[in-house]
Order: sequence, then C-alpha cells, then structure tokens
Amino acid sequence: MRGWIKLHRKLRENPVFNNPNLLRLWLICLTEASHKHHQQMIGNQVVELEPGQFVTGRYDIAEMFNKGLRKSDQVTGKVTVYRWLEKLEEMNFLSIKKSNKFSVVTINKWALYQQEINEVDHQNDHQMNIKRSSDEHQMITNKNVKNVKNVYEEEEERSPVGNDSPFQQIEDKYLSRRGGGLMITPNDAQAIERIIQEQIPLEDILVWIDEIFDQYRPRHRADGIKSFSYLEKGILDRWHAKNNQPSNISEFKPKRQQDNLSVLEAYAKENGIKFGGG
Repeated sequence: MRGWIKLHRKLRENPVFNNPNLLRLWLICLTEASHKHHQQMIGNQVVELEPGQFVTGRYDIAEMFNKGLRKSDQVTGKVTVYRWLEKLEEMNFLSIKKSNKFSVVTINKWALYQQEINEVDHQNDHQMNIKRSSDEHQMITNKNVKNVKNVYEEEEERSPVGNDSPFQQIEDKYLSRRGGGLMITPNDAQAIERIIQEQIPLEDILVWIDEIFDQYRPRHRADGIKSFSYLEKGILDRWHAKNNQPSNISEFKPKRQQDNLSVLEAYAKENGIKFGGG
C-alpha cells in the first residue's frame, strides 16, 4: 500500500463519478494494482504480474470493498461486487481474465495515466516510456499471467460468475424494465439473492418481472418501480398462488342413509304389506 495513484479530472464527467459504489470499487482497483512487474506467491504457485494488474476473486474483491464500512453499509452479496467489477469492464475501465478459480484484472491505459507517478516514486524498475507505441503498450497490458494453478482453493468448488447466471439474468431483466441507471443497489442485490434462494424457476421469475411491470399503474410521471423489493413481493405472491391452487375436484359427499323406519316402509309398500297402525 505504498506509493501514489493519479486521477484524471475527466473522471468527474464520467457516470462512475456519480455512482458511489462504482467509484469506490474503481479506486480500490487502482490502489490494488501492481505498480511494477513482479512475481507474487499465491499458495504454492508463482504469479507474474505486469504494472496495472492484480489477481482477485469474487470473495476477495467483496472483502476489499466492505473493509472499513459500517456493517449497515456493507454489501452481503459476494456476486454483487464482482458484477460491479464487470460493469467497469463494460465501461472500458479495465479488463478481466477469468478462470473457474481466480480472475486477473488489468487496468486499461495504466501506463498512460500512472507511469509518471511511478517514476517520481522510483518504484517502477522498468522505467517504461509514456510515449511508447500503442501496439507495444497493448502487448504489455494483454500479457498473460503464467504458471498459475490451484489459486484460491476456497473458490475451487464454486462455479465462476458467468454471463448466463440466474443472478445476472434477473438483474439484466430488472434494469431493462426499469429503464434507467446502469447499476442495482445493495438492497436490490440482496432481494434478488433471496428470490434465488426460494428456488423459484428462473423462467417464472423473468415472466413475472415483466408481468409486474406491465400491470403497474404509475400515479404520476415521476412514479415507478424503483426497488427490486417491490418485485420480490409480487414474485413471492405469484409463487405462493401457483403452489396453492384450489382443486377442481369437489369433495364427495355421500347421500344420507335413510333411517330404518323409512327402509321398512318402502319394503312393505313394494310387497303389498300393510305398514303401520290403523
């Protein structure tokens, strides 16, 4: 945690600046990235990192994000912070090389924006020229990490985050129907995870999200569905109704048996026998 990082003023014109979660995560990435080429031991393996790279995983990046925050402000969903990392990749701030055990994050244009500071701090042993050709810079930033196996054993049995994960499909559906903003809130993420834990079929969830939005009647132009918690209630209501549908088979009610006197009377009438007094 030695040395500096440099921030360009144009960051204030970027949507990241107005999103506290993305901004915090971006600063974490900048301060976590290696400032020089070096070898790093992870477990019993050696990882070679170039300037602007670091190795992480869903659980590590979530722990870094939550460090120092009040408990009420911490993000409980491990997948959520990693999805924010993927948002930064979509916005061309960084690139992620994934495996089923770890991810290598590369800060885009690291040399362009950070090299001068590294030279002042005398912490960059390679002394890269800031005016080197774009092809050479691309070759460095895209250099593969070598000889990395069995990293983060605690993540070995967990499936990697994929573009088709239920969480992402639900999130993407919600954001597309909400029609505004690139990100969900921590509360939204927790509500999505609660829905997933209910083991409701994904196809039902996606259909019901559309259904809830279609049936919503805004009271004025500024009204709308602003939280996934609203959808959570509607989805749970529909899931409960689906599993507790009334049966179409009415209960069989046997006819009331005639009492003994009625039986005797009918028998006597049938056989011409006088029944009763008189």
